Amino acid sequence: MQNDPVTPQGRQHVTIGEQVLTIETPPDLDALLDRAAAVDPQAVDAIPYYAILWPAAHGLACDLWEQRERLPRLHVIELGCGLGLPSILAARLGATVTATDFHPDTGDWLQHNAALNHVRIEYQVLDWNDCLDRSHPLCEQPVPLVIGSDLLYERRHIPALVGAIDALCAPGGQAVIADPGRDHLPLFAAAMQATGWHATLHPADDIYVCRFER
Repeated sequence: MQNDPVTPQGRQHVTIGEQVLTIETPPDLDALLDRAAAVDPQAVDAIPYYAILWPAAHGLACDLWEQRERLPRLHVIELGCGLGLPSILAARLGATVTATDFHPDTGDWLQHNAALNHVRIEYQVLDWNDCLDRSHPLCEQPVPLVIGSDLLYERRHIPALVGAIDALCAPGGQAVIADPGRDHLPLFAAAMQATGWHATLHPADDIYVCRFER
């Protein structure tokens, strides 16, 4: 990055249950979009989705609050962590958290927001396709809980996302995916069920929280 990788635009205080978390966002989303387009207008995966605090991340965090009694000492992996709200809450509630994302700028922002909230979170770059053949190091130690929010904006990502969840979630574990009701949600749920996952859907305001177990 040419400039300071973390130059906050604004500070949001987000209340989840009894926890108040601080999340800072990048200063100029339009500039980030322009920069991505200048590098490669066709590189859809370079779009800085990470730079927005999405409602589905808030919905996932609320679901984690409801599960707070099981989180202490639980190892959690978040897929597509973005600015880190769910990961930060899980860490605040006592979980050991590994946050992952594919965009090259996400790690700086995740760690910046983790520091603001006085939690420690491991961050790893993760291409879901690397989980299809179990080649990513995270696949060597599957965890009891895999989480993610607003991951279904590209239909072509569904096979890799299902493969990542399958590789990263331990036998008997659970995956929790929050989604705002995107068109690809039914296809994703069907793909998960086709690989042996049992799905339950929990609408929460305008967010759908999908729990998968096997």
